[in-house]
Amino acid sequence: MKHLMDASALLLLIKKSTVKSTIQLLKDSAILDLTFYEIGNAIWKETTLKYLTEEGAEKLAPLAQIVLTRMNRVTGTAEDFPAILQIAQTEKLTYYDSSYIHFAKKSATTLVTEDKELATKATKYVDVLKTADLP
Repeated sequence: MKHLMDASALLLLIKKSTVKSTIQLLKDSAILDLTFYEIGNAIWKETTLKYLTEEGAEKLAPLAQIVLTRMNRVTGTAEDFPAILQIAQTEKLTYYDSSYIHFAKKSATTLVTEDKELATKATKYVDVLKTADLP
């Protein structure tokens, strides 16, 4: 595993790519268990805020499902809790965002995110890329 994808990066890739090219690109990447829920929430939110039509969401959902099914998943344990909380408190980030930093560090992978605040703070702990920087 080379990359840990957060929801912002993965959703952008799903929107901009075909399933085949996205799966090829992400074959050495992983997501956290919570990314599954964040992707669903992002699609719902974009539909609710009218950035995405319901028809667009209906087309996007199966693509997201295929990609999420084929991604490697990183699962935390209770032992990860204190380290994630420490990052959250130190960096004043949500526990969710801090979990991406923690698991990228723990697995010695590069974090891929489109979230500017997360990217800035994560560089203190791990290498960070945007989706445009992926090979």
